[in-house]
Amino acid sequence: MNLNTTFEKIPVTTLASGFELFIPLHRLVGRTSGPTLGLSAVVHGDEPLTNEIVRQVLLRIDPAELRGTLLAVPIVNPLAFESLTRHTPIDMLDLNRNFPGAPSGWLSEQTAHILGTKFVSQLDVHVDLHTGGVFPTVDYVYIFDRSRELSKAFGSSFLFEPSQPYPGTFAIPAREKGIPFFTAEVGGGSFLDAHYIEHGVRGVINVMKQLGMLDGDVVRPPRQTIVTEMAVIRPRFGGMLYPEVGLDQLGKEVRGGTLLGRVLSPYTFETLEEIRAPFERGYMILLRGGMMRVHPGDYGYMVANAETARPA
Repeated sequence: MNLNTTFEKIPVTTLASGFELFIPLHRLVGRTSGPTLGLSAVVHGDEPLTNEIVRQVLLRIDPAELRGTLLAVPIVNPLAFESLTRHTPIDMLDLNRNFPGAPSGWLSEQTAHILGTKFVSQLDVHVDLHTGGVFPTVDYVYIFDRSRELSKAFGSSFLFEPSQPYPGTFAIPAREKGIPFFTAEVGGGSFLDAHYIEHGVRGVINVMKQLGMLDGDVVRPPRQTIVTEMAVIRPRFGGMLYPEVGLDQLGKEVRGGTLLGRVLSPYTFETLEEIRAPFERGYMILLRGGMMRVHPGDYGYMVANAETARPA
């Protein structure tokens, strides 16, 4: 593999083992001047699909055709990636709920502070990549005020415009700097990974075209839908979850009250809970692809409200 980037290390700290923890950074500089786009991946360690999206983006871009600079962090949270967990294993914190961080805080807070001061500080635009992890998820992109057109340009069929942003996310340092930022939930899970990797790569290239960093037309789906309500449905009981809807329902409309899955006791085999779709009409955003063990409060399903949705 031959990348046209310079590889840099952003120091974080030294661990008890003596290992020097750093954040990897690829710098791809175009032949002519232009914006600096930041691309970040794997802030959650159980979402390694985004790492491959970054790799393929860097492989496909010819610096001779690039206007501006692409700064790509392929692994935002190396320790969470190593353990394949959402949280940083040393402090058990979700890095993406601890921005802007603190220089003398927990490790996740220190990492967040360094990302804001050493990475985001260099950017004109920031795109943070996520996936569904092990859960089959349809792709969708968050909409924030400064990034509305860029969010649309990514090319997902669904756009999520929350009434309030989640606290402590990677959006905070970008907001403090006054630069456009959005989160792209690229999708994935199970047998859908190859499709969503390609979608993520095309999405990033679309954004670069929208910014004038690359030539060419932005390719969008024939229809884009903005949703403003997203229900995360978590089982109240642990046990074995038996899905009642399949992978073919991702992104499709689901009627309110539809049985999505059942939680059974693995000991007595009695039904502990029936999980049903909220909203009169909804869109299936995340589901369980097969029978599996669940804890109380795990991610079960995500359904967007189709009643309050509107065309983009």
